[in-house]
Amino acid sequence: MIRGISEMVNLLAPKSLVILVQNETKIDRLDKLTVMIHHHNIPTCVYYDLEAYFSLIEENLKKSLEITSLIFCHPEDMLQDITDRRLAHRLSLFIFYWGAAQLPATLNPNLLMEPFRVAIITNPRRNIFRIFYNQAKPNNRGDMLSVNWFDGNDMTFKRVPLLPSPTEVYKNFQGRIFTIPVIHKPPWHFIVYGNGSASVGDNQNSSSSDAAGGFELELDKNVTVESDDTYFTVKGGRDHNLMQLIAERMNFTFQYVEPPQKIQGIALGSEDNASFSGALGMLQRREVELYLGDVAVTWERMKAVEFSFFTLADSAAFVTHAPRKLNEALALVRPFQITVWPPVIITILISGPILYIIISTPYRWRSAHRVRDRNARWRPTRSRQRKPAFYNLRYIEEMSYTRFRAERASLINNHHHHHQSRGQDYPSLDRCIWYTINVYLRQSANIPFDGHLARFFSILLWLCATYVLGDVYSAQLTSQLARPARESPINTLGRLENRMNREGYQLLVERQSAFHAALVNSTGVLQRLYRLTRQRSVNDSFLVKSVEEGIRALQADPKYAVFGGRETLYFNTKRYGANRFQLSEKLYTRYSAVAVQIGCPFLDSLNEVYVSGGGP
Repeated sequence: MIRGISEMVNLLAPKSLVILVQNETKIDRLDKLTVMIHHHNIPTCVYYDLEAYFSLIEENLKKSLEITSLIFCHPEDMLQDITDRRLAHRLSLFIFYWGAAQLPATLNPNLLMEPFRVAIITNPRRNIFRIFYNQAKPNNRGDMLSVNWFDGNDMTFKRVPLLPSPTEVYKNFQGRIFTIPVIHKPPWHFIVYGNGSASVGDNQNSSSSDAAGGFELELDKNVTVESDDTYFTVKGGRDHNLMQLIAERMNFTFQYVEPPQKIQGIALGSEDNASFSGALGMLQRREVELYLGDVAVTWERMKAVEFSFFTLADSAAFVTHAPRKLNEALALVRPFQITVWPPVIITILISGPILYIIISTPYRWRSAHRVRDRNARWRPTRSRQRKPAFYNLRYIEEMSYTRFRAERASLINNHHHHHQSRGQDYPSLDRCIWYTINVYLRQSANIPFDGHLARFFSILLWLCATYVLGDVYSAQLTSQLARPARESPINTLGRLENRMNREGYQLLVERQSAFHAALVNSTGVLQRLYRLTRQRSVNDSFLVKSVEEGIRALQADPKYAVFGGRETLYFNTKRYGANRFQLSEKLYTRYSAVAVQIGCPFLDSLNEVYVSGGGP
């Protein structure tokens, strides 16, 4: 018996082996068994405490480590505890041996269903051991089927390997029927209800090939089932077509059911022990086998379900109304933006004073020099008057001539000041400003001063007004009138936040979707948008049943913005008229995949189908 078990473990070749010994075991040479297993270079660990053993299994599953257990007790003593602790997983294999000659007749098959992996060793005759396995067939009935035996007389096995590989078992499901939840969500699934309700947006364009993102609808394989008291038909969609390809490749059939509240599901309760609603809640409770329908991969969802390889790499985005036409009454001033008007106005205002300074500066400079010259002439006269009075006739004549010259200069100076009081020899500041305004308005005007520098400056003003301002303005105005201007598009989160603050825009999101959870757990701009949305909504009016409903609300009221997946938004905007909507930039990347139960045994086979392309 010891040699037979050691040879089985060697053929199984686990990375490590955990041995659990209970009181019911009949083995009394455990040390010899471990020594023989060690000869095959397989590390072992022996547990006598049940709680410590369960803690080890939980830790290995959290780290996604494969573990094989050899348990010396009756299966009925352990199966219920393993199921209640949610330790059943494709990475955990439980091998039971208690010295029985046959399988127990009281073994409950419901406890042996997927994802439980259980092998039972029996000893019907001396040196003969049989191995039974519950995943020998992909029917998920929990039947323990004989998969191998060991003959201790000649040390041979019936077949190699000891247990069939899960990828080989679940490569062909042999017509197994899967139950799959479905939600109406174009372009992934199109659903028409039996009562004729317009759940697909009046079913427009759903029966023909659609150009949105290359999605095409195939209506030759419809699936109609009953959900409560309502019949519905899946008319097509990208994920419906993909599911048909997978079913054909893996040889299974499927039927659709509607999840509770017709939603994907969101986490409820505490983070460590959260339960999901909707379709993901059905997976978590193992009511359905898988779910394919634009299921975003998130951290909180990975605690409740598992995901396959990515089926879609999408981006988050939002859609608003298309940019509207601006008021044509302001077309005369619109060619200049707000960043252009201040420099233009400042240039016009300072042109007049600059012309005045250019003209008046030479006159002011001459006047200052004339005053200094007059003061320089009077200083020698005063010095002569202070000299001693030794007079002669010639000196008296010179003094009289100097006095006459000073009086004459004084009269000329008084006459000059009187002339300036009546009018200047150069134009005033008002006239220079008025002249520059006429030039900018392209009106006829005379140069206020006949000087070379003033003429040169006037030519510069004329060139600036004619070729820089005039022609550019005319060209911009012509283009604006030929193609009416539109307001700036709302294509970033910053612009959406400004519109929500100033104009009262409202954000809509699909109820209990991955994007709803992203808003709730967001930071930065998305967190501010969510707070504004929560403050303005009444009874969670910002939550809609589907993206399609949000697009219809946006079509009725342009002050809505719909937040969701970019591919979904793009498809729906194409259906309702792409010229009516504005799709934003990509906000962040998110991935979608097929959701399956935790520990799903056929996940590797499903991934192989994706890698190979899904074709038959």
